[in-house]
Amino acid sequence: MVVTACHISRQAGLPAIALKECNSGGTFEAMEQRVKALEDDMKRIVQDTAEIKGMLRGAPSAIEFGELKGRVNSLPTMGKAAAMLSIATAVIVILNNWTAVRSWLVG
Repeated sequence: MVVTACHISRQAGLPAIALKECNSGGTFEAMEQRVKALEDDMKRIVQDTAEIKGMLRGAPSAIEFGELKGRVNSLPTMGKAAAMLSIATAVIVILNNWTAVRSWLVG
């Protein structure tokens, strides 16, 4: 038995008029347009998928993300920055008042 589009449409409960000239072997212009539109959409989907694959290949790997996380974790925190600033300020104050500090230490 040969399965035709008319046979499938009748089994699906669609009216035979949905496909033009089912019994005369004519063309299915409306269906051809829809299939053409689907093929065009699939071409765009394949192209978009290829673009996404290319972007993913250029994305950093998990190892690179791990290295970045390690670098970020080694950056100074606010506490470390405040401690370095206060030490630097103390050194500057001591150097600016060295004569007074020296006389105080020596007596």
